Amino acid sequence: MRRILLISLLTVALTGAARAQGTGKSQADAKTEEEVLKVEHEKDQAMQKGDLATLTRIYGDDLIFVNPQGRVLSKAQRLADVRPGSLDYLNFKREDYTLHVYGNTVVLTGVSKSVLHNHGKLIRTPRQFMQVYVKEGGQWRMVAHHANFVSEQ
Repeated sequence: MRRILLISLLTVALTGAARAQGTGKSQADAKTEEEVLKVEHEKDQAMQKGDLATLTRIYGDDLIFVNPQGRVLSKAQRLADVRPGSLDYLNFKREDYTLHVYGNTVVLTGVSKSVLHNHGKLIRTPRQFMQVYVKEGGQWRMVAHHANFVSEQ
C-alpha cells in the first residue's frame, strides 16, 4: 500500500512539474517555498542533533521514507533510525534545491553531500532526494521522502 501511495505521489509530482516548467512564480508560491525551506532547515538541524521531538512534529504521521538502500521506513522506524549513535553526521551539506508548489503540497528535490556514519558504515556517496511536504493544520509536514545514491559529476 505504501509503495502504491509513493508511486502515485511521484506520478502526480512529475506530471505537475512538467506542466509547471516555464511558468512564472506567484508571490504566494514564493512565500510557500520560503516556509517549506525554513521547515526543511529546521528538520536538517534536528537530524544533526538527534532532536526526535522536532522530527516527530515535522514528519507526517503516515510518513513514507525510502532510504538510499531502498528500505521503506515508517515514521516510527525513521525516528529510531536517526537516534544518536545510529546516524551521526561528520558534516552536513545539501544543495541544488528545487521546489514545485501545488497548493498545500510542495515537492522538494535536492542533493545531499553530507558525510555520515549510518549504523557504523561511513557514507560519502552523494544522494539525490525528493521530499513531499503537505500543509496540515497550518503546519508543513514531510509526508514522503525518497533518496538514491548518485555518482559525483
